[in-house]
Amino acid sequence: MYSNNIKKIFITVSIAFLAFVASNVHAQDQSQQKSYFGFFGGVSNPMGDFKSADYYNNKSGFAKKGLTYGLDGAWYFHKNLALGASITYQDNGELNQANADSLASGYTNSFSADQATTVATKRYQTVNILLGPQYTIAKGKFLLDLRASAGIIKVFSTPETNTLLSDVPQQTALFYQRSANATILGYSGTAALRFKLSENVFLTARAAYLYSPGPSITNDGRTVNLGRLVTKQPFNTLNTTIGLNFGL
Repeated sequence: MYSNNIKKIFITVSIAFLAFVASNVHAQDQSQQKSYFGFFGGVSNPMGDFKSADYYNNKSGFAKKGLTYGLDGAWYFHKNLALGASITYQDNGELNQANADSLASGYTNSFSADQATTVATKRYQTVNILLGPQYTIAKGKFLLDLRASAGIIKVFSTPETNTLLSDVPQQTALFYQRSANATILGYSGTAALRFKLSENVFLTARAAYLYSPGPSITNDGRTVNLGRLVTKQPFNTLNTTIGLNFGL
């Protein structure tokens, strides 16, 4: 259901974007734009379910604000139209002790246990490789780049937990939510404002929304499927960065 809503939003935004471009095509600088490459760094902000720390929501990711950085570029094939690409690393943190205690409390209630102990390790680490069409609106020294992208997300790790229950005969052994390592699909919408410092150097502020259905999650050691059981972890972030771009 959530994935279908994302698709509807993407289609609506795409139609609005094309209408906007059509209405502004004669009101701006239509000269051939220069292709460019650059680098950037900033903050990855988790959103929605990915940010949520709700034990009872199996899509909650307990993700944290973290570091992101990468490379970006665009090749202009016709005036203000380009093909843009980016390679980005992002880290969305690990479960803290409060998160682990919250999970333990939830499992205690779900299994009617005397108590539970949850230990969390590893963190969210990904590299995103995205490619898509870009349209640039130029006005004086400012250029606004609008891009829709799709590509792959290499997931190097997600948080892993192990839980031990007390006085639950059906579940005496540790059970695990394993860390994921996978290559998945991702979708992004980006707006970047470039300011021309010189003929071929630009200072750039960039906001990139990233969504992915996420990797499948493996669970081991369970003999009873009660309580929180995560089988897939969607990603949803807004990455805000600054950087430098260099004209080619």
